Amino acid sequence: MSTQQIHPSPTPVILIVGAADTGRAPIAVALLRRLAQERGHTWQIASAGVVGHDDDPLQPAARDALAVMGLTLDDHTARSLTDDLAHTAHLLIAVDSGIARVLHNRYPQATIYSLGELAGRSRDIPDPAGMQIGAWLHYSREMEQLLKAGFERITTILSGNNAVEESLPLALPPPPPPPSERQEVCARATRLLDAIQAMPDVIDWPAARGRLQATLAELMPLATEPTDLTMLYVEALNRWLDRQTSTPSADRIIRLRTAIERGQHPVGQSEVADLMRWPD
Repeated sequence: MSTQQIHPSPTPVILIVGAADTGRAPIAVALLRRLAQERGHTWQIASAGVVGHDDDPLQPAARDALAVMGLTLDDHTARSLTDDLAHTAHLLIAVDSGIARVLHNRYPQATIYSLGELAGRSRDIPDPAGMQIGAWLHYSREMEQLLKAGFERITTILSGNNAVEESLPLALPPPPPPPSERQEVCARATRLLDAIQAMPDVIDWPAARGRLQATLAELMPLATEPTDLTMLYVEALNRWLDRQTSTPSADRIIRLRTAIERGQHPVGQSEVADLMRWPD
């Protein structure tokens, strides 16, 4: 099989590749089309999937999330990624790094980036299949932010200047500073949330909850300022977790993730009071 890319269309072609092509990938298509239109670009933007779900429609929760964001894809049907599709695309965008690895193995000569890579971030958007609209809306908005952050790079790639850009290491931004101890603790907690969210029927919730609470407790001694109420914040968060007798819903997981990410920095009275008002 030839891996040489072929570009018969003078208009740049972007192919966004997901798993089943019924969720993240078509959502990213709708988001990128809007961004491109707002900036005056006439790119061809479409999607495909590496897992065969041909002719399946957009997942209902994905459709509803797009509607909330003012977008529609009513005519979308899933299709499998083919060699012809891959070879005619000027740019392949994978929805996560796992799918990017699949694409690199299949098409080593193609121009391939994950959403996170385009934005310069080590972030993969989880697949919210089977979750409620709250999760879909949260991850759709996060995909939109990644596409906005990576839009300039997409433009550079499609203009044919990507090789020049990557050959000038001095022009690259400096590496980000190492994470603080608080950030590392919160990162471990959010990774645990990712596992809970990905396998809600498999995870032992009481055990996962205990591990999560123990991880959050590591934040308490990291408060170094008198006005930093991290100890009270963690206590309130862990009391709320105590009241969750079963795996939290997708909406509550999202709220919990936001609260944990807030703990990366000193917190005050308003943040603690907000936690105290959380419903059981």
